[in-house]
Amino acid sequence: MSKDWIIWAVTLWIVVFMIAGQAVATCLLGAGILGIMLWMGPGVLNGIVGQDAFYTASTYTLSIIPLYLLMAQLLLKGGVIVDLFRVGHRIAGYRRFPLGVATLITGGLLGAVSGSGTASAAALATLAGPELQRVGYTRSFSVALAAISGSLSVIIPPSLLIMIYGSLTETPIGHLFIGSVGPGLLCILVYVGCLYFFGDVVPGAEDGVRGDQEEEDPAATRRSVSAFIFVVALMVVVFGGIYGGIVTVGEAGALGAFAAFVGMIAMRRVGLGDIGRALVDSVKVSAMLLMLLIAAQIFSRFMSFSRLPTELLHFAEPLVASPTLLILVLMFGLFLAGMVLEEVTIIVLSIPIVLPMVQAAGVDLIWFGVIACFVISLGLLTPPVGLVAFSAATAARTPVGPVFRPCMLFSSISAFVVVAAMMLFPGIATWLPSHLN
Repeated sequence: MSKDWIIWAVTLWIVVFMIAGQAVATCLLGAGILGIMLWMGPGVLNGIVGQDAFYTASTYTLSIIPLYLLMAQLLLKGGVIVDLFRVGHRIAGYRRFPLGVATLITGGLLGAVSGSGTASAAALATLAGPELQRVGYTRSFSVALAAISGSLSVIIPPSLLIMIYGSLTETPIGHLFIGSVGPGLLCILVYVGCLYFFGDVVPGAEDGVRGDQEEEDPAATRRSVSAFIFVVALMVVVFGGIYGGIVTVGEAGALGAFAAFVGMIAMRRVGLGDIGRALVDSVKVSAMLLMLLIAAQIFSRFMSFSRLPTELLHFAEPLVASPTLLILVLMFGLFLAGMVLEEVTIIVLSIPIVLPMVQAAGVDLIWFGVIACFVISLGLLTPPVGLVAFSAATAARTPVGPVFRPCMLFSSISAFVVVAAMMLFPGIATWLPSHLN
């Protein structure tokens, strides 16, 4: 079989099985093994597949993922999402615009807790949506704001997407975490501005309406405030330790998981059953990600045999000669992919192809990783799929069509402002990592 036909056969394999609904890891693993067998012969498999699987599974970088997942799961099982929003609701004083800002900030804090955009959006849609409606925002806009806030989890550390990018590109994850802080804060500010100018309010709606009586319960208020202070202190210790050079990223993950375990038990937020479920959920997600990365490594091995990235690099030489144009084209492609695919799938599929181009153009991998994750987060808000927006609409049991309209407006403005700012001032993403001890 000719080399061109082998590449077409592997491509067809991926397309057919993904359309059939197979897991991305299964599609990539099968495509990688098929491509290697057709290209090099079946005898090569014994010396490649096993070694690649062992190498990927034993990579130190991946060991930190279960730690951050366990920290997130313990905090989620402890119910801190409700407490974060309660405190934000309280600080907002039950007024419309401050409550919307509090929802965005809560979404940013959830990004530091859960690392999952779809989970954060669904939680905020059920918690914040009714309160936003009560102060005068329309139902569709309230759900859209919850989705927009949840999408911040993709860019706010400790984002799973950033960790996977770091593992695939062998870029220090601690530097990526710190580098995403500036763009994440800038994105929140842009969303706040959009909320002020484009907030969709019911005509004649009253502002300053007080919430449910549950908010006035002193015991519930103290419980929420203590949980809020604990989460903020935990994030300061974890990421302050990384930036200060006191602990490594792995040590910070272990410290965060242990502190979350002790804190949730001390505050009587979790029992043995909750701890068991947190461990099980962490193991499930870790195993899924590990299988995905093993499959990506084997598929990348086939890509290196086929020299397809090299051929694409020659084809893209005019773009490589103009790094700005290359980045714009790649960002547009990632944005389109974010419309229809899940964020981890996009990174795993795209990195083996675009990494040689980015390296040849001399683009900083930390800067590229941060801006790529940010653009993917915007794609998750836009149709035709828009997984984060769809997750929020499903959780709130509202049609997704009206939810997409505010999401598209916010994401378009944010894309223009944040991407332009990062390209004009790369230090937004690289200055803090350059000072990391």
